Amino acid sequence: MNLSVGGGRLHRRFSAGLILGLAWCVAVSVLGNQIVASGAGPLPSSAEDLTGLYPTEITGVLDPTNPASASVFEIDIMAPAQFSAYTVQPGAFGIDDPALFLFDASGAGVYMNDDEDPSNPGDAQACLPSAALNPCPQSLPAGLGPLSPGDYYLAISYSANYPVDGSSNEIFSPVNFTDVVGPNGGVGPVAGWDGSSFTSPDSDLVNYDIFLSGTVPEPATWLLTASAGLVLFLLRRRRV
Repeated sequence: MNLSVGGGRLHRRFSAGLILGLAWCVAVSVLGNQIVASGAGPLPSSAEDLTGLYPTEITGVLDPTNPASASVFEIDIMAPAQFSAYTVQPGAFGIDDPALFLFDASGAGVYMNDDEDPSNPGDAQACLPSAALNPCPQSLPAGLGPLSPGDYYLAISYSANYPVDGSSNEIFSPVNFTDVVGPNGGVGPVAGWDGSSFTSPDSDLVNYDIFLSGTVPEPATWLLTASAGLVLFLLRRRRV
């Protein structure tokens, strides 16, 4: 009888350890994910779906022969106040002047940035700032950025290639390339790109590298869920 009880306790401890171990592996696995873009289209309808993948870095290539080229990704924003996205120059063949845009689940504009650093004209990378833990040179203007968790669309294009709605209205109209701006009033969801360019895209400079934050669940959430599952498991084992 004692052996049976001891064996049951050992089994429960082993099971509990296994569950916690698996929960920890799941939590660690979503702390960050590098995605290599494949087939990202220029509109939400042709976006590359990254929901559930928790990307913290996206690398890819824009078409240098098409000034209206853009790559769009569907992403989950888990922590809106911490969401940011910024580009870095990924080596000798990186795009030296990209622009970043965020749209909501309906394709409506949220905010954009073309050049990140007003104090450094030579830095033409792009940055969408966050309300907290902001990595950008600019602060987030009041009222901009994602306001709630959910599905969004992140887009990258060449500088000055801006999105338009179904009536060819410009969705964003920054006064300066370094502005962080929200959408114009009365415009619809993104339906295309205007094909404008600050300079002609260089056919050798096609690669981009985007870093994101606010796109992964907090580890505490996963551990809390795992702990609740463990309690239910042990209660059921006791009843048996």
